[in-house]
Amino acid sequence: MQRRKTAVMLLLCLIVSASGWAAAETVSLKVAYNPMPFNLPSIVERNWNLLAQEGVEPEYHSFTVGYAMSEAMAAGELDIAPAMGLTSTVVARAGGRDIKIVGVYSQAPAAFGLAVKPGTRSLEELRGARIAVPIGTEAHLLLTRILAEQGLTSRDVQLINMLIPDGVAALQSGQVDGTMVVEPVMSRLAHLGQIEVIRDGTGLISGMTVTVVPARLSGSPVLEAFERAHAASVRIIREDLEQALASAAEALNLTPELVEAVAGKYTFQREITSEVRQEIQETIAFLAREGIIRQPISVDDLL
Repeated sequence: MQRRKTAVMLLLCLIVSASGWAAAETVSLKVAYNPMPFNLPSIVERNWNLLAQEGVEPEYHSFTVGYAMSEAMAAGELDIAPAMGLTSTVVARAGGRDIKIVGVYSQAPAAFGLAVKPGTRSLEELRGARIAVPIGTEAHLLLTRILAEQGLTSRDVQLINMLIPDGVAALQSGQVDGTMVVEPVMSRLAHLGQIEVIRDGTGLISGMTVTVVPARLSGSPVLEAFERAHAASVRIIREDLEQALASAAEALNLTPELVEAVAGKYTFQREITSEVRQEIQETIAFLAREGIIRQPISVDDLL
C-alpha cells in the first residue's frame, strides 16, 4: 500500500512539474501589434485580452515595415507577426530567415490602389509618370499589374522607392505624379478630396497578409494558444461587428463611418487553400523576376 502511495505521489509530482514547465514556457509571447493598415483581429485580440484568457502574457511591439519584423525574429526580439505582408515574408525567407507562415491573416484587394491628384491623370496617361511605391511590397506587385493592364511595364514609368506615407506627401507636394496607397489612408484622403484612386487591386491581387513565426515555434503550445485567441477575435468580429468596429475607430482615430467602409474590403480567414498557395507562388515569381530575390524559393519552404 505504501509503495502504491509513493508511486502515485511521484506521478503527481511529475505531472505538476511538467505543467509548471509548460506554463513557464508559454507565459510570455512577444507579439507584433500594428493596428494599421487595418488589422482588425489584432485590435480585437488586444482590447478583449484574448491572449491573457489563454494563459499567455503578451508583450506587444510595433513595427512600421515588414522586414523589421523578420529581423526582430532573427534577433529573438519577436515571437510572432500576426499580420505580415506576403511579399515581405517571401523576401525574408529567401534571404535566409528561418520563418514559417502558419496561416492567412487577411485578404483585401480593394484596400490597395494607385492614386493621383484629382483630375490630373487617367490610367491611359501613365506612360512617363513618376510613381512613388515601396519596392518589393504588395503595392509594388499591384503597380506592375496595373501597368500590364495598360500594356506598360515598369520601364515605361519612373518608379520612386518610397514608403506609403512618404509617397502621399510627395504627391501632395508635386514631387511625383502618382503614388500607391493603402487603407485606411486611401479612403480618408479620397473622402477629403486630396487624392483620386484611379485603380485599386480588385481582380489584380489578393492583398494578402499572413501570420509568421520563427520555425522553432511552429507547432508549439504557445502558438496553439495564439491560434485559439485569434479564432476568438474573428468570432467576435463576426458576432459583434459593431463593437469591434467601434474599437477599431478608437485605435485608428477614424470616424465610425470610415471604419465601416474600410472593413467591408477585408476578409479574415485562416486556411491556406490551393488558391493561397498559387498566390504565394506568383508572388515568389514576381519578386524573382524583379530581381528582389536572387533565387526563387518553393511554397513549401514557407509552410
